[in-house]
Amino acid sequence: MLALSVAPAVWYVLDYEQDVDPEFPKVERRTYSTFPPAAYRFAEAGDTIDCAAVYVSSAALVLAAWGCLREPRRGLRWAALALSSAAFWHAATPGPLIDGWHGLGWRTMFDPSVPTPQRFALAACALAIVAVVALGTRPWDVRAMLADARARGVLGLLAVSAALMVVRQLPGIDREPFGFWPRWVYVWGLLAWAFAMLRLAPAAGGGRRGAAIVATMIAVSIGLDFFGRGVFWYQRPINRLREVIPGRLYLSAMPTYAGLELAQPRYHFKTIINLFPEFTPEGSPHWPDEERFAREHGISVYTQSPDDPTGLRSIPESLALADDPANWPVLVHCHASMDRSPAWVGMYRFAKQGWPLDEAIREIERHRGSRPKSSVTLLYNRMLPRLAPERASQDPTALELREFAIGTPDPLEAMLARMRKDAPTRR
Repeated sequence: MLALSVAPAVWYVLDYEQDVDPEFPKVERRTYSTFPPAAYRFAEAGDTIDCAAVYVSSAALVLAAWGCLREPRRGLRWAALALSSAAFWHAATPGPLIDGWHGLGWRTMFDPSVPTPQRFALAACALAIVAVVALGTRPWDVRAMLADARARGVLGLLAVSAALMVVRQLPGIDREPFGFWPRWVYVWGLLAWAFAMLRLAPAAGGGRRGAAIVATMIAVSIGLDFFGRGVFWYQRPINRLREVIPGRLYLSAMPTYAGLELAQPRYHFKTIINLFPEFTPEGSPHWPDEERFAREHGISVYTQSPDDPTGLRSIPESLALADDPANWPVLVHCHASMDRSPAWVGMYRFAKQGWPLDEAIREIERHRGSRPKSSVTLLYNRMLPRLAPERASQDPTALELREFAIGTPDPLEAMLARMRKDAPTRR
C-alpha cells in the first residue's frame, strides 16, 4: 500500500491535460508551465496533499488513542499517542502562510512578530508532547524498544516513517513544482506511521460490540479530519486567498462575512473588486453580506455594472483601480477564484506590470491547477489589444493565442457589434 501511494505523485507530474473545452472545442490550448498545472495546485498549502495528510494523521491518532484506552499503563502507548498528536498538529497547520497571518504551526513559537501569549500557548503544547514521549519511553532502553518493535512487526514501518520525516525537512527535496514533493513525503511518512499504529492496535473484538467500537473509531477519525480542515480555514479565513503583490493586491474566492471578519484585521483591505456580475441569476448569496461588511468598515467596493455586460468598460476601470496606490490593499475575487479573477490577474500582469504573457498564463495555470478555459483565450484576444495595443501586437504568446482561436467567433465581440449597431437607433 505504501509503495502504491507513490503512483499518484508520479502521475501528477507527468499527466499533462489533453481535454477539449466543450464550450469552444475548436480553440487550441497548450500548457505553459514546466510541469502539469495540477502538480502546482496540489502543492499549495492547505490543498489536496495537505488534506490527505490530515486524513491519514486523524486515523493514526484514533488508533493510538484506542491503544491507550486498552493498555493505559503501557508507557509506549502514550508516547505513540503524543507523536500521533504532533503529526496531526503539523498536518493541520501547513505552511507557508501569507505574511502577517501567524497561524498555529509549531514554527510560529519561534516567530518574534507573533503575540507572546500565542507563542507561549504553542510552546506549552510542544513541551507537553515532548514530556509525554520522554515519560512514555522510560527507561529509554533503545535496544529493548527496537527488539519490541521487531517482535511486533512494525520496526520497518517505524524506520520508514522516521526516515521520511527527516527527508521532509531537508531543503534539497523542494524542487519545482515547489512544495509538491515535501508534502508527498510527509504523507508517505504518515502512512507508514498509521500502518504501524494499525498493526499495534489492540483487537476490537467480534460481534456487535466490536463493530460498534470500529464504527466509533471511524466516526471519531472523520470528526478529527473535519476539525483539521477547520484549522485550515482559521489560518486561511477566505477560500483560496493568495497574496499576488504583498501589501497591494490579493486574490480570493467569494468571501463570507465571517471570513472577512478574520482577514480584515490582518490585511486592512481598502478596496474590494468583485469580478462576478452579481446582477445575474447566478449571483452569490454572500454578496449582500460582503457589501454590508464593506459599508461597516469603510471599504470601497467595485463590481461590474448591469449596463456593461461585456466588461469592456469594467475591466479597464478595475485594472486602473487596482493600480492606484490610494486603493491599496486591494482584494480581487469572483466566486471560485478559478476563471474570472485569475484571468483578470493575467491582464493586470501584462497590461500594468509589463509581464510577458506566457509568464502571466503560467501563474494562472498554477493557481487554477489546470489550463485557462478557451473563453480566456477569447477574452485576451478581445481585451489585450485594447489594454496594451503595442505589446499585444508584439508579444509572441499574444500572437499565438490569436492563431489558436482562428475559426472560433467571439460571442462577446458579436454582442459589441450589435450594441454599436443599435446605438444610433437608441439615440
